[in-house]
Amino acid sequence: MPIREYAVDGDQGFIGLNSRDNPVNLGKNFVSKSVNFRMDRGVATLRKGVNRLTTGALVGESIYGNCTYTQSNGSELIIMAVADGLYTYNPDTGGVSSKYLFPGAVSGATYTSADGITVVVTKAAHGLITGNQFHINTSATPYGGNFTITAYTTNTFTYVLPTAVTPGSGTATYNATNIIWSTDEVDMYQAQGIGYVYVCRGFNKTVLRWDGASTISIPGVSSHNNYPNSRHAIYFNNRHLVQTDGNTFQVSHYLSDATWSALDMFSVNDGANDRLIAITPWQLNEFVIFMRNSIFYASVGVGANALGDAVTEPNSYVKSLATDIGCIARGSIVQAGGGIIFLSDNGVYIANPGGVGAGAGNTPEGMRLLTAAEPLSATISDVIQRINYNYVDKCIAAYWENRYYLAVPLDSSTTNNSILVYNFVNKAWESVDTYVAGFDIQGLSVAKKGNRRRLFSIDREQGVHLLEELDYDEYGTATGTPFLPLAVPPATEGVGFTLGDVTACLLSPASYTPNQILGELITRGFTFNTNRDKRFSSAQADVYAPGGGVLYTQILTTNPDVASTAMRYGSASDEDATIRIPVRKTGYSAQVRFTTTNSRPSVRSVTLEAIIPGHMTQTRK
Repeated sequence: MPIREYAVDGDQGFIGLNSRDNPVNLGKNFVSKSVNFRMDRGVATLRKGVNRLTTGALVGESIYGNCTYTQSNGSELIIMAVADGLYTYNPDTGGVSSKYLFPGAVSGATYTSADGITVVVTKAAHGLITGNQFHINTSATPYGGNFTITAYTTNTFTYVLPTAVTPGSGTATYNATNIIWSTDEVDMYQAQGIGYVYVCRGFNKTVLRWDGASTISIPGVSSHNNYPNSRHAIYFNNRHLVQTDGNTFQVSHYLSDATWSALDMFSVNDGANDRLIAITPWQLNEFVIFMRNSIFYASVGVGANALGDAVTEPNSYVKSLATDIGCIARGSIVQAGGGIIFLSDNGVYIANPGGVGAGAGNTPEGMRLLTAAEPLSATISDVIQRINYNYVDKCIAAYWENRYYLAVPLDSSTTNNSILVYNFVNKAWESVDTYVAGFDIQGLSVAKKGNRRRLFSIDREQGVHLLEELDYDEYGTATGTPFLPLAVPPATEGVGFTLGDVTACLLSPASYTPNQILGELITRGFTFNTNRDKRFSSAQADVYAPGGGVLYTQILTTNPDVASTAMRYGSASDEDATIRIPVRKTGYSAQVRFTTTNSRPSVRSVTLEAIIPGHMTQTRK
């Protein structure tokens, strides 16, 4: 009788995720599922967690847009727009500025109190959402305070007075011209050569300009050359490129935001079943125009990049790049890896100017491969199909440390609750990151912290968070002792207090509930290169367990389909280990599933052993 030797199959490392294809058809070192993992040098390690950074006045305000601002000394700030002004956050100091109010937002507004007295509002912080609290200062002290909005229209809202003030309700009126509404399309950017931050608020509202100090104004000097109303703009080659309607963008004069010539206006595919989504820099003097269903590229002309440039340039142009693909989310567009990455109806694509021949990057032919090749997201197309396309316009992205981070609303979520991560070093998708319920990834920003570029996430209501930092995710209400305001006792012991009361009055730093990151890693299906049944005898994994780390292991077999928990492994201290797991299952293929419930374990390799019997003549299910 022949001796049946054990066959061995496995992976000596992990480089990427392919969740689309049948697990038994995946290449070596690919996994079929990766949730909250990073794959560096072949080691799959649970991602680092979120560090919450902001407290105080910013928390609870609705943030509608953000950008990074570089100061004259080279340090960087994160700028955030709320309903009636701007906040700045300094990553180096951890400080949030006082609010810079938009001009004329509430000055001179009045409201009538429940007892019929008209009061002038001197300052207000508006949430302008039913049920929100807002605070106002008034010319008559007893009528100011915190109010609850019960309803609102364009220029008025109904409120309920707090019990500390005269009970009742009334209607407040205010100047809504320079307020950001939740329905406004907000875009923000810095014009480096001029040093301003611009806040676009939609086609029906003026653009606001912050000078980097304390003044917010409306750029432009007269009605014919004001900065155009816009929902989207960029600063490229020292000129502003501003979208003025669904098919048109306008270009400013060189180093100016107050000089706009009528001839420096480009209409793209006007009248077609299409609309302009975004503009982004390309190469040389060209920039790309992303439409909903097509892509164009354009140039304002070589001579336009000089002071005193002509009204229009004879060598300016708009040319078609692709007619069968477009962009569906402005925030998904990122320049990375030598090209432009964006989200389309068919998934994530990368547009690379290199093309397929010498000099091809300077012609449309250099991009023909864009429409012929499969999307960059082909291997995770099942995840792309889970995006809630009713809210796909909220998707945003960033490029940081050789990774493309794309925040998306998955399944029924109406906000960005997950991040898809592509690793340019491994040239593969790496993970589908998930976060604690309620975490809204409204913005992503890359800014310097300690002279190192870091990735920050902006939560709509909870402010700035630093990604890839902790061993857990910080999110939720801040805790600290005591809560302010507090009554400080007299300074003499024995007169109304004891030494124990002094301890109760000491302030402790704000902290947040640590939410453990739940990771899941499922290997490819191991078949030992044969479709015969196998008797899987054991599995082995090389792992690293930090102190307190917990790693669960399951074996998933196919035909028959069985999932069996094989081992729970943990360590009280940092430890390298080779865990050996008895399997004792029969099947066509087997996968190993790792899940984490505490700290950040790593998996370096996995191996399965099996006995492959002779020829089978019986059908198995």
